[in-house]
Amino acid sequence: MPLGRDPGALLSRSYELPAGPRVRLRLSRRTDLPGMRALLGQRGVEASDLELERLVRYDPRRRVVLCAMAPVSGAETVVGVGAIDLDAAAEPETIVVDERLTHGLGRLLAEALVQHALIHARRTA
Repeated sequence: MPLGRDPGALLSRSYELPAGPRVRLRLSRRTDLPGMRALLGQRGVEASDLELERLVRYDPRRRVVLCAMAPVSGAETVVGVGAIDLDAAAEPETIVVDERLTHGLGRLLAEALVQHALIHARRTA
């Protein structure tokens, strides 16, 4: 699953995973909050309201939060979420995925986030 260099290109296409539906990566937004809450609850990840807010309200110059969306039962559903601090850039700080539906999504999200951080580091160097 090699990713391109342009972060815009990363978010403008869908990805076929080794198993599961095609997913589309995009920047998270406020309307994703219920889907994120459901995903985290399903995976047994406890998150405070403040932690959830940080996933949908962030400074894109310092942090990137991506949602993985897939069609599930006829509706676009949050099947993964990942976040990375662009200034630290080493590894994603958060990756939660629905592995029942999306085998390989964790790796895809991690690669996309690290790619964003690398591009950010080059631009600010």
